Amino acid sequence: MSTRMMRGGAALVLAAALAMSGCANNGTSGGDTGGTGTAAGDAKPADTPKDATAALVGAAKRLQEDSFKTAIKIGDDGTMTGVMDPKTKVGEFTMVGAADGTEFKTEMRMVDGTTYMRITMPGTDIPGMDGKTWRKLDAKGGPGTLGNFDATDTAKTLESATDVKWAGDNAVTGTIDLDKAGEQLGMGAADLKKITTKSIPFEAGFDSEGRLVRYALTMPAVGSEAATKMEMTYSDFGLPVKVAAPPAAEIAKG
Repeated sequence: MSTRMMRGGAALVLAAALAMSGCANNGTSGGDTGGTGTAAGDAKPADTPKDATAALVGAAKRLQEDSFKTAIKIGDDGTMTGVMDPKTKVGEFTMVGAADGTEFKTEMRMVDGTTYMRITMPGTDIPGMDGKTWRKLDAKGGPGTLGNFDATDTAKTLESATDVKWAGDNAVTGTIDLDKAGEQLGMGAADLKKITTKSIPFEAGFDSEGRLVRYALTMPAVGSEAATKMEMTYSDFGLPVKVAAPPAAEIAKG
């Protein structure tokens, strides 16, 4: 079982589920990844910067401006889907996966600066994990912690990417420095110290308007943990995001 405490970005929900289920130590979403984004390889629009680094940074920043739908695949562990409005910090995500052969579902809602989580784990009647009640998460600890989950954190790592090169009309490749971006990608300080190679390659793709629609990289192995491929897609930019907090009667006390 994983021993990483994935703090930010794509792997956060999986880690939360594993940690809350005792398997780790350390909202209504859309599964459709189609939408306004076009696949990497389409013709590069005339207003796309010729400089690959500028195009990438611009695409990552634009993801913080428009609401979007996302699907995030975390190796063989599961896929998270959801919607997010980065300006209002309102969003809803669902992740399905398995731990030790047991399937689970994790739901998250971010409303008015508060994050709520509900896990459905067969045979479990613990509040917050029974599929009926929600847990209100503590926001202490700053960005990247469970109570401050932000689906744009992972894409922000692209703003410090190096060796960025065009890899087709609407796609780039480059390198991510884990010393700078490791925590946003879900790695703790202890794990970062164990890794000898801190530079990892990534791929990214844009749509016809220069917006980020795909980001893929492989997180390196740490100790007994195998390397994990993460692939994120973004679509349906500008869609309305309306999320309600769970009813008070459904929020677990204590």
